[in-house]
Formats: sequence, C-alpha cells, structure tokens
Amino acid sequence: MIIDRLRNSDYAWLLENDFKIYPTDTPVTKKIINNWYINNPEFGIVFRDGNKIEGMNITIPLNRNGWEKLVAGELLESDCDDRYAFNNQRDREIGLHIYHIRRTGDSKDFYKESLGAINQNLCKLRKNNNGLTVVGFSALCCTKMGIGLFYNKLNCRERAHINTEHIFKKNEKLKIFEIKTQEEMNEKLQNDYVYLNRCKMLLTYPKKPSLVWSHIKAD
Repeated sequence: MIIDRLRNSDYAWLLENDFKIYPTDTPVTKKIINNWYINNPEFGIVFRDGNKIEGMNITIPLNRNGWEKLVAGELLESDCDDRYAFNNQRDREIGLHIYHIRRTGDSKDFYKESLGAINQNLCKLRKNNNGLTVVGFSALCCTKMGIGLFYNKLNCRERAHINTEHIFKKNEKLKIFEIKTQEEMNEKLQNDYVYLNRCKMLLTYPKKPSLVWSHIKAD
C-alpha cells in the first residue's frame, strides 16, 4: 500500500460517499476542494494498493483564522476558500480539519496510518518552516462511527460551538434538520423520520490528552 494524493478520478467517488452520510444543502464541490489544496495538495491523502483505494484521509490544511472560524461555526467546510488555506511561505500555524476519513481496505489501525501520513506532511513542511506549529485538530462528525472514533478513541470534544444539525432517516434516505427544541424533534418523529444522531464538531488542542498527539507532532 502506498500513500498518494487525491486524483481527478477520485473526486466523484469522494463527493458521492460524503454526501451519502452528510446530505447537506451546502455540499463541498470539486472547485472547493481545489481551493483547500491550492498550496498543499498532499493533504488530500489517499492510500492505494495499485489503483485500488484502500482508504482516504481528506484533511483541510487551514491557517489559524480559518480553523478557528470553522470550529466556532462561523464557517462551513464549503466556505473554506483560498483565503483560509494554509500557506507555508507565510503562516507559522496550521489547523488540521478532517473532511472525510474512510477505510475501504482491511487495515485494523487505519486511524494510526492516517495520522502518521499527516505527520509526514508536517515534517516536510517544517524543512522550510522550522517554527511551524499545529493549533488544533478537528472533524465535523455526522455518523455514530465517526463520533466513536473522534470522541471515544481520539478524545476530541465539542467546545464553544454546539452543532444543532441532526441526522434522520426516512424511506432509506438520510436527511439533515436543524433541531433546537423538543417540539421540532417530535414533529419529525411524528412524520415517520427515524432519529440517528446529532452532528458534532469535535476537536482537540496540543497539550490536551489525545492519541492524536501520539502520532502528530504539534511543534
């Protein structure tokens, strides 16, 4: 298995699979992803065995301003354009946000491989940016599996921003609703929607206890 970058032929697969689990009205597009990677396309991490995709870790490398706005709920992932993209010639701080992580092969410790690949990228950036530090690590989790990984395994937590998007299922299709009251919840349940879970912006900072920092060197 090799570590590769996102290819043009991968975009449709990635966007389709992300939309299946997070059917937002403001979806990420190929153009938006290209803005994320205007400076550092190597963070679109794809693990391959030949031409077969064994897993993806699509990480958005952001400057401090962009990362802080994103985790505070002031930006959506689809809002992260080139203004917020990390620039190794200018920025001394980087925020790491996982847009999509997925194992398709049989690796038992895929999260370790994924974090290790991020760390390899950081090591390369530090060759020309010795003072580079990671300000934080985050993910918008919308499935029980994702929440389990980031909350239970990586000890990431919700901070100031509490996401009010809830995932429901009806007729085998997922739907996102903003739910802020029990009355709104009851209305959906009475209309035959099955409740799955609430989306969570989960994050951790350097020095906070997390397996993330066992695999990613923050400074």
